[in-house]
Amino acid sequence: MKRLGFLLIFLTLVLACQKDYNKSKRPYNYIPVNTSAVIQVNELNDFIKGIENNDVLSGLYNKELKDASIFLNHFNTTQPIYIAFKDSNYLIFTKNDSTLFTLDAVNNVISKTLANSNIEETQIVSTKLYHKNIGNTFAGSNNLDLLENVKAENESTTIRNLIETTDKKSVASILFKSEANNYSQLLFSDFVNQGNSNFTILDFEYTKNGLSYNGILTSKDSTSNHLDSFKNTIPQKINTPSIAPEKTSSLLSISFDDYSVFNTNNLKTDSTTTQKESFLNYTNEIALIDNVLALHSLDPNLILESIEDKTLSETFRDIDIYEFGDSDIFKSYLKPFISFENANFFTVFENFIVFSSSSETLKSVLTDALNSKTLANSDAFKNIKDQLSDEASLFIFKNSEKLADILKKPMKGYNANAVQFIHENHYTHINGIIQKFKKRAASNSVSEAFTTLLNSTLLTAPQVVKNHVTKSHDIVVQDVNNMLYLISSTGNILWKKQLHGQVLGNIEQIDMYKNGRLQLVFATPNRLYVLDRNGNDVAPFPLKFNDAITQPLSVFDYDKRKNYRLLVTQGKHLLMYNAKGQSVNGFKYKNNSANIITQPKHYRIGSKDYIVFGAGESLKILNRQGAVRVSVNDKIHFTDNEIYLYQNKFTTTNKLGQLTQVDTKGKITTKNLDLTDKHHITTTSKTLVSLRDNRLIIKSRTLDLDYGEYTEPRIFYLNDKIYVTTTDLQSKKVYLFDSQAKSIPNFPVFGTAPAVLEKLDNERGLELITQSDDNTIVVYKLH
Repeated sequence: MKRLGFLLIFLTLVLACQKDYNKSKRPYNYIPVNTSAVIQVNELNDFIKGIENNDVLSGLYNKELKDASIFLNHFNTTQPIYIAFKDSNYLIFTKNDSTLFTLDAVNNVISKTLANSNIEETQIVSTKLYHKNIGNTFAGSNNLDLLENVKAENESTTIRNLIETTDKKSVASILFKSEANNYSQLLFSDFVNQGNSNFTILDFEYTKNGLSYNGILTSKDSTSNHLDSFKNTIPQKINTPSIAPEKTSSLLSISFDDYSVFNTNNLKTDSTTTQKESFLNYTNEIALIDNVLALHSLDPNLILESIEDKTLSETFRDIDIYEFGDSDIFKSYLKPFISFENANFFTVFENFIVFSSSSETLKSVLTDALNSKTLANSDAFKNIKDQLSDEASLFIFKNSEKLADILKKPMKGYNANAVQFIHENHYTHINGIIQKFKKRAASNSVSEAFTTLLNSTLLTAPQVVKNHVTKSHDIVVQDVNNMLYLISSTGNILWKKQLHGQVLGNIEQIDMYKNGRLQLVFATPNRLYVLDRNGNDVAPFPLKFNDAITQPLSVFDYDKRKNYRLLVTQGKHLLMYNAKGQSVNGFKYKNNSANIITQPKHYRIGSKDYIVFGAGESLKILNRQGAVRVSVNDKIHFTDNEIYLYQNKFTTTNKLGQLTQVDTKGKITTKNLDLTDKHHITTTSKTLVSLRDNRLIIKSRTLDLDYGEYTEPRIFYLNDKIYVTTTDLQSKKVYLFDSQAKSIPNFPVFGTAPAVLEKLDNERGLELITQSDDNTIVVYKLH
């Protein structure tokens, strides 16, 4: 019996340890060794929208992923999701959560637990997903046998190590072997990854008009990896776009600091080539440009002198064209990178030697070069150049037609696309950009970028919020049904969320976990919300209140250390919470004899903090603890204007139309601005803007606008410049001025609501966001 008792204790301990072990495993630890591709999804909503709307990705992703996305659409998580592929099957892994799978509002769903199993089967219409929990990991698959065989001991150390190198701030990352042909298309070449049994890793970023990606291609010493030809060479600047004609459809360039090293390596990786001393030893770049071959050299005269089998054929615009006797030298010499036949003629132009099958083709190339009509000078290429590295070992360019051949679908408008490979030791850096190009509008012009139609009438004017993934901005708006929308910088609706009541004031953002990921925070009349990037509630929010919240939520970060304070106003009272939703006991506001009539604001002057708001006819100035910091004895007959910090004084207006300022000692001063009882002001620390009737005053400059019904002016400080906007609701015109009260060219534009000026995307120029009717957002691009 003692022995049996010992065994029972031992088994209990083993099982407990195994349970804890499973809990300590990360979701990607369960990815099987024999996986051919893995997608790591960091931003689920953006990723799903990419599958649906991104021209490149919608055709690139396989059928299995599109089947899986039927279920991914109903995942409720901000944790990374890992999708592993093998043949026609997939596995999904992510951190488990009780609210992970939300199917309550989905039609045609069948769910059941399989007999004698801990596996559940969920079916949406005709698509099935088998899933189970392993410790703290959710595992799902379209193949029951595959899911049953998921075990921690099947873990691939290689996959685990590579996943840990991915950029967690990208929308998604993908690991794939050469057998995953769809994803290999992004490398623009059949030979780059051919025969490589190792993984290529790419981090994806969706651009407004396409896709950018970067990562690495791993390899070992192998005769099958052609990029090993660049071992022990240094990537060089890619110069050949400067000789390639403007309408080049395809360019492939190889570069090196020592051709002889490259050639020796290439002989090892491709046994079909043969060693031969040649004039190529003086080159540092060789490129195939459609039907011509171009060499670049720091001293092209050395190449010219080294070519013995040549005869002068003719002179074109003072440039000699030679006939070349060894016309098939490039047929196999540079394989697999370049194969060029019938190099019958060549010419020298600046630092380039250009070969072609005909002298007429060379004349065409020279004509374009002399007229600066080259690829490097084209608008489409300039559009992507800033996203490319100057140096590369291998550079591949494709226009829209050649890109369509690669992706096997029409790619109209994608006029300049490129992939770079920069070889280093046993891996190669990859940098790619596939981007639709629209010719730049004329300078100072304004064009409509996009419109987004919503389901119902808008309740609030558009606002913008930062997108921590793309480093740009998104648009947030609410309709009359209290539905909140997040709209991307390209006009796609990323998500909708039903709220309890209207958002009060502006939506703020906080980084509550101090990890660079931003949350939306705001109040409605009876809720305090914190939402993550995907529109999900962040626990323990929303906080519910029985008494009404009467002012917009105030968010303070006193020391800029992300120790946030959330200040809720309820009539006469103030309640302060931290970012975890806990009440801050150190804050007590007792002087609450009158209702608070303006949103409390925090200002710092010198080393002191001031919390400022209007209550009744008194200006309250508190310290961090809610006690009175400065006593203001005189009464103020407040207007609807906010309280600003202007000229280091707390500034608003009174009902007599006077500018009313209070200093840090509590002294009140007034200044007559000749304002009527209906007026608006707004300020920065040094700029005051006021509006009464049709008279707009920016600093000391006065503008007489057409008579109308104007929204309160707004100030925006962007690109080191101050802008002021206001909208005439009668004539439906949005006005935009600079700090000198000069109208921005091509304004006003059509709009029916207050406007926001912001840099929405990562392209040049600003965007102005407003409404074109009751339920349509319109975005204008300023060029």
